[in-house]
Amino acid sequence: MSNIGLSDVEKLIDEHRDIVDFGTKDNAVDDGWIERAEGILGLKLTSSYKAFLKNYVGGEIGSEEIYSIYGIDFETVCGGDIVYQNLTSMKNGTAKPGQLVVSETDFGEVFYFDYSQYEEGECPIYLRLPSGKSCYYANNFYEFLCKRIEVHSS
Repeated sequence: MSNIGLSDVEKLIDEHRDIVDFGTKDNAVDDGWIERAEGILGLKLTSSYKAFLKNYVGGEIGSEEIYSIYGIDFETVCGGDIVYQNLTSMKNGTAKPGQLVVSETDFGEVFYFDYSQYEEGECPIYLRLPSGKSCYYANNFYEFLCKRIEVHSS
């Protein structure tokens, strides 16, 4: 699945509208919001994640929220805003530097970008299990989305 691109994600989303509830380009935040989020997080968001933000804003696959940028002042925002979620996780000690959490399941599974492997605008996504063990999950955000859609559609 390592050669997955935005067109593959778009096709899968169209085929599974019953389980995918994302926003549209009309609701997307602009580059200014993305740059502010990067500044606060101290990380450059990956190319595939930024394309997702610009095309789908955020939303849910099944009942799992995919964190996004809400476009609300970062000092007051809450919910599934990626900045809020990650600042809270760092404060609570549930995330480590260089790990940017992008989604969590009701089963305690945490999906995060591993920035220790950031290269050419991308980094892999890992899954941290409730036991605390982490394992490789996806090569990039596009592959992550496809895998989550497939999990919820089977």
